[in-house]
Amino acid sequence: MFKASPRTDCPATEWNAAADSFPKAWAWHRTELLDARSAWRQTNDASFYISEVSNKGRIVALVPLVIVMPRMLSGWIGGHLESTGGPAIHPDLPQKSMRKVQECILTELDAIAMKHKIRRADFSVAPLSPEIRAIDRPVPNPLCNFDVKDRSTQSWMLPLQPAAGEDGLWQGLEHRARKQVKKAERNGLSVEMISPTAALLDQYYDLHLKTCVRNSLPPHPRDYFHAIFEDVSKSLLCKTCVVSAGKRVISIQNFLVFKNCALYWTVASDDDALQLCGNDYGIWQAIRHFHAAGLDFLECGEAFPGAMQGKQKGLNDFKKSFGGELYPYYRGSIEYRPVLEGVLGIMRSLRKSGAAT
Repeated sequence: MFKASPRTDCPATEWNAAADSFPKAWAWHRTELLDARSAWRQTNDASFYISEVSNKGRIVALVPLVIVMPRMLSGWIGGHLESTGGPAIHPDLPQKSMRKVQECILTELDAIAMKHKIRRADFSVAPLSPEIRAIDRPVPNPLCNFDVKDRSTQSWMLPLQPAAGEDGLWQGLEHRARKQVKKAERNGLSVEMISPTAALLDQYYDLHLKTCVRNSLPPHPRDYFHAIFEDVSKSLLCKTCVVSAGKRVISIQNFLVFKNCALYWTVASDDDALQLCGNDYGIWQAIRHFHAAGLDFLECGEAFPGAMQGKQKGLNDFKKSFGGELYPYYRGSIEYRPVLEGVLGIMRSLRKSGAAT
């Protein structure tokens, strides 16, 4: 018999031990990251786990989950669920038990959706999870076992241990990236790779606010970054690249590190960092650092290879320039209120196209 229980019923040490051991799990399944994500506005944790009652309550599945409520008309529109990382199930379960666990997860998701008037649930599978990295053949979206609508994209993944070593990584950079790194060196920039602490929070958040103004984005709550620089860092899940021009910090980049891989996670910088090539220089120095530390991959972030213009093209070109390869970023969604989702989808499309509504 299998039972679903909220994350709050599970000691953090036991939850994290399962996240560390399940090959389907990555850092997004850890309690530190779930606590940090819950610090976002209009967001509440709804993570749960599945235990095997007949086997001393052994944890057999983790489901990272948050409820995100809209800022307006929440009573009518309802919120949506996000599961970054998706369900992670014990790898040694028999096939019959695996299916029962999947059914238990779906039943719990249905109950949460009904209780909170949820309109849809979005899932994603971390490209850096050991199970995904071990794939050497074409496979269907792993989320298909949960009857999701496929929404998969792709991500740039850089192998950090080429046969030619660091020189191979340098030669793998596109000409644009090598040019930016050399320019940063001529500009006299310096870099320090550290485990961040709360002492860095003020500088980071000031740069974060500047970054948001420059890109016309709403800022994240300060508590979110406090969680990163405190709990996430203390659990050795984060490394930070601090780029300085003289004595002035111009760029701070956070990398999530787990299961011998790293993810280019959050970045905050001022205008001078763009002029002095600070962000490119920081990533290159992080690549060198992670290569020397023996890590296997650096995920540079979601790719937009089809973008021909605008911010997505700029982001894609930036990430691509560090020599990565495209890997599948499996995503999927379940629609609980399909008619409402359809109407909202049309409204979003009209806003993007500039059509009158």
